[in-house]
Amino acid sequence: LLTFTVLSFTSVRSILSFSQVFRNDRGAYEGALIRSKSWAALEESTYEYAKTAFEETAYVVPRSWYISKAKNFIKVKNATLGRTDSNSEAKAASAKALGVLGLTPEEARVTGLDKLLVAGTWFEQPDERTCIVPTKMAELLDIAPSEVGDAEVRVFGEVLKVRGILDARKMDELKDLDEELLTPADFQVTGSQAVQEQAREEQREKQGLETPKATIRPFFHLDAGNVLILPYQLLREVGGPLQSVAVRFHEGVDVRQRIERFISRLAVTLFAGIREPETGKIVVSVYSSLGITSFRGLGNLFIPILVAALIVLNTMMGSVYERFKEIGIYSSVGLAPVHISFLFIAESWVYAVLGTVSGYLVGQGVAKVLIWQGWLSGFTLNYSSLSAVTSSILVMAVVLLSAVYPARKASQMAVPDVTRRWKLPEPEGDEWRFDFPFTVGGEDVFGLCVFLIGYFEAYNEESIGVFYTKGAHLGTVRTDQGEGYTIEMDIWLAPFDLGVSQHLLFQAFPTGEHNVYTIELYIQRLSGEHASWRRANQRFMNVIRKQFLIWRTVTPEAKEQYRERGRRMLDEQAA
Repeated sequence: LLTFTVLSFTSVRSILSFSQVFRNDRGAYEGALIRSKSWAALEESTYEYAKTAFEETAYVVPRSWYISKAKNFIKVKNATLGRTDSNSEAKAASAKALGVLGLTPEEARVTGLDKLLVAGTWFEQPDERTCIVPTKMAELLDIAPSEVGDAEVRVFGEVLKVRGILDARKMDELKDLDEELLTPADFQVTGSQAVQEQAREEQREKQGLETPKATIRPFFHLDAGNVLILPYQLLREVGGPLQSVAVRFHEGVDVRQRIERFISRLAVTLFAGIREPETGKIVVSVYSSLGITSFRGLGNLFIPILVAALIVLNTMMGSVYERFKEIGIYSSVGLAPVHISFLFIAESWVYAVLGTVSGYLVGQGVAKVLIWQGWLSGFTLNYSSLSAVTSSILVMAVVLLSAVYPARKASQMAVPDVTRRWKLPEPEGDEWRFDFPFTVGGEDVFGLCVFLIGYFEAYNEESIGVFYTKGAHLGTVRTDQGEGYTIEMDIWLAPFDLGVSQHLLFQAFPTGEHNVYTIELYIQRLSGEHASWRRANQRFMNVIRKQFLIWRTVTPEAKEQYRERGRRMLDEQAA
């Protein structure tokens, strides 16, 4: 009933909210710039998503960088042949570039870089074998404006034709929507610590551990005079990653709607330049999206959940008191109080699972009937959303929490005194003598001793288990109440590097009442530190206790075989 109620009157709703923080910048074009806050490389899918979303309404251009490593410059060498001085040899002029910028032919339609050319033309194909050099680098390479189209340079092991010369001074003044240069970022000047902090902050935002922030730290960029410009596809072939994607919308496009629809599908940092209708200015803002999950109807379920919890609590408490005799039997066969409490916890798990599944099926059936009869005009029951999972977990939690107190009461009933866990008594010097917390029937005691002999003989190898034994011997002893049985051996306890060894005498004596035998242990320390000897024996006693519990699961036929084996062992010893 609780499951049906929770499923019917709660809902989990996911809301996507947009965060837009305005900047003081004025954009050069109406569009968007997609990049990482820390200028980390973007995935190729980012460009594909942007191209799919905007290619019909905007120019979409990717950009790539290649930055030289510390003290390793990118060598650019003049490879033009036939231009001579007096000996008709190739010119040997060269320059060192700090970075390479990969752009597409459509870049001219977005930022208008083609207008900064002092000679030559802009790229026409994304994979052509050409390059554009800045004015400063052209001087070092000894390439005059009149030689554009004929001059060649060697870079990355390839010979590229110089297609144009770009005014480096004007390019240093050209800013994108993020108010930063188009040239590669200079991470050495910016500082590695600032870059790492920005990268960690961005990673936490992607994982949902932190609310997206509009704080964008400015980066220093390489001077345009030290940057060679190559076609985008050519630079990608030599290992340049995708760094940013620029989008310039056509006239008459609803920019805000297009951008919000895009970031609802892709979690990226996006700089948006949107024209204000009143002033006509292009205002730049930082866009980000944040998913929010809200739960509705939970407040109305407090009373039903409380009533259901009390019902489960009452049911479990009744079950505990009704099975008082069963709890006594569990304790008699050797179950610890915590084991008995876990039996009731497991029972509550069964209630939780069966009740939740049944409630879900009932809810589905009721909804089907209501829809079939047309009685649901005005509202809808949804049993196939996230609310079904959340409701099921909520109901299971209520049932389990309601069973904690009854389980604790069951464990207290198992051992009514103040001692909740059996502890070893204090030894007297190097000797330890105590009664083991088990009693055995007269029909089982002999077979149990043989069973333990077989168990100890399996540990004759030093590399097996938490102990190893030597010379396990089965014997008999006469008492006033009748015949008893003994097991005697030497034992080495793990960890073996502590050197703990002892002599163990395991004795089963008849009590003289109801054919019941009591178990007595006598231990004498042979070697090892006294404190280590005591700690190691606590674990050893837990292992022996488990063997007593296992013996209770042995079939009567197997017990008879153990007794027969024991009689043969005693006959051999007597002979």
